[in-house]
Amino acid sequence: MKQAGRGGVARVREERLPGPVPAYAHPGWQTRFPWLAQGTTGRGGDVAFDLGLRGAAPVGAAMERWQSLGAALGFARMAHAHQVHGARILAHDGGAPGLLLSDACDGHVTATPGILLTVSVADCVPVFLVDARRRAVALLHAGWRGVAAGMLEAGVRSLGERFGSVAEDLHVHLGPSICGRCYEVGPEVFRALGREPPSRPTPIDLAGELAQRARAAGVPADRISASTRCTRCDASDFFSHRAHVAGAGPAGHQVGFLGIRTGGKATARVDRIP
Repeated sequence: MKQAGRGGVARVREERLPGPVPAYAHPGWQTRFPWLAQGTTGRGGDVAFDLGLRGAAPVGAAMERWQSLGAALGFARMAHAHQVHGARILAHDGGAPGLLLSDACDGHVTATPGILLTVSVADCVPVFLVDARRRAVALLHAGWRGVAAGMLEAGVRSLGERFGSVAEDLHVHLGPSICGRCYEVGPEVFRALGREPPSRPTPIDLAGELAQRARAAGVPADRISASTRCTRCDASDFFSHRAHVAGAGPAGHQVGFLGIRTGGKATARVDRIP
């Protein structure tokens, strides 16, 4: 069956970062943006690096892993939220050290160094947006409901409204997620995304859909990239909800992370979105 999707963007295979925390980063961004911490955690080895805060695993053990993530990346403050597959975005500008757990949202923006933005994923797409000119960043969680709700467009808009970013200056990377070969969905998903619904379950490429939406929002095609890593195909490296349901992997969540390292030029203060 032909895979449904719209690609045509640069394909990137993230490289594992050195150190005890299993994390994979865009190799080009590490060189181009040394002031940036970006990547997606992985499943880890014998002791799974599960960062899920809602599940059977002890919360205390998960919090220890969160602390080790912040320490490995050099961030004392991390922002996370209860995700609801929508398009609400919160802005962050500082606060006390530790893990900030916000009310329901699926995206975060900041231009303040020292805050690590995070989203939880286990097949959905972690979307990284970077405005290098203004040193403003956004991190989005995008499942099919979030894509249909306009999460990508909301991220571009939020950066523009808060920091003056323009789409032509943005760099967008679509991190490890379930690929178009593995992600078979029903006709309701195609309808929600404005696509012609098939008569039976059919694969769809969410990263390809997001790439198309980024181009439509004005992001140059040569500044959009997508991971070659699939959470389902590369289940040994990542948690996958679908793999777990099929009995092919453990339950758990990794996180996408994005933050501006301290030591760079500070930007204007922003307030949280109400």
